[in-house]
Amino acid sequence: MLYRPATLLLLSSTLYNGIQAQSLIDAISKNPSLSNFTAFYTANTVFASAFFSNESMYPITFLVPSNTAFATFQNQTGKSLTEIAPVDLLRIVQYHTLVSGLTTENFTSRPEGMTIPTLMIDETYNNRSVGVEMASKFGGPERSSGQVVFVKPATGSSPSKNKFRLKTRQSGSGISGVRSGLGSTVNLTTTNGDEGKWDGGYYHIIDRLLTPPDLCTKTIRGAGLVNLDRALNRSGIWPQLDGSANVTCLGPSNDAFAQAGNPQDALNQTELTKALFFHTLPMVAYSDYLVDGMEIRSVEGAMVRVRVEDEGGERRVWFNNARLVEENVLVHNGLVHVLDAVMLPLDQLNSTTSATPSATPSATSSSATSATTTGSGTPAASSSGAAVANIVHRKGWEVLGALGMVMAVL
Repeated sequence: MLYRPATLLLLSSTLYNGIQAQSLIDAISKNPSLSNFTAFYTANTVFASAFFSNESMYPITFLVPSNTAFATFQNQTGKSLTEIAPVDLLRIVQYHTLVSGLTTENFTSRPEGMTIPTLMIDETYNNRSVGVEMASKFGGPERSSGQVVFVKPATGSSPSKNKFRLKTRQSGSGISGVRSGLGSTVNLTTTNGDEGKWDGGYYHIIDRLLTPPDLCTKTIRGAGLVNLDRALNRSGIWPQLDGSANVTCLGPSNDAFAQAGNPQDALNQTELTKALFFHTLPMVAYSDYLVDGMEIRSVEGAMVRVRVEDEGGERRVWFNNARLVEENVLVHNGLVHVLDAVMLPLDQLNSTTSATPSATPSATSSSATSATTTGSGTPAASSSGAAVANIVHRKGWEVLGALGMVMAVL
């Protein structure tokens, strides 16, 4: 029995029925902007037909690289997609295949964005596991165990101006951003009506290839988070960060470190390591699974509280006092969230700020023993740079939020 998550596919199930069946190659060959992929499919007919004709995967959504994507890949690598080794080709196709049949409405109806599993399960790129809530949305733990992408519609705003590079195209509709590995975000143009329908599900168009998530080391350095990189080097925990499953780094930006008095240099190794593990939490915190008031106990033992305001396109998220400014930078074993401040412990915040009660949210983690949700107060907004710097110099490691590694299962 094919799984069709009701929360995501009510509209798509209606459109799915009553349309004359056609293969993926039949559907995409009608779109001139996909002529390179059509030729690519034809040149790899045995592989492509075997993959896309596997009905046990249905329904799926395939993100088809446009002619622009093919040209960009060749310009960046100096070779064409036809030169890729078969094993690498399989990974690429798997990562471009979402495990649900998704229409334009499915993407655009969630302004906070949507984390979606793909068919890529290779542990080199997917050293993470899926949690209960995500599994329930996408057909169970086995079907939804692949590495994810994060899709956010153009109508959703972001605290970071560079987060999603969105463009408007004359064809198609529902322009969205698709985030993959190494902080890459490509433009997604959803297909209109029956155009994107084929007998396995739907297809939509992207203007660059997706990038498989890589090691935390490479991702953080590639993002230019030099102060976070230095803190991790001095603490000596890079091997743990790269080697552990289910990790999310809550990493203060370079400015956040500077405003805090550059603790990556000021603290000794022991203090810095404790500071880093202050933000080590036992769950993967994709932004669309965060709810206001949820609390997560860190590996160091302290609680981190999530604050969410203005649900939807203007959604803003804090971890304790630090605001999330760059969400869901995917890595092979989880993700990175970039914060605008180093995090302060709740007891320090509670001594200086009056908490405001919030509604009791539902837990999103599959690790029920490690994440708790309460009706307790929400954290204050980010402190000023001067205030954080003074506190760091006064209290040392216990008030430094140099990194959050949220280890868990989503």
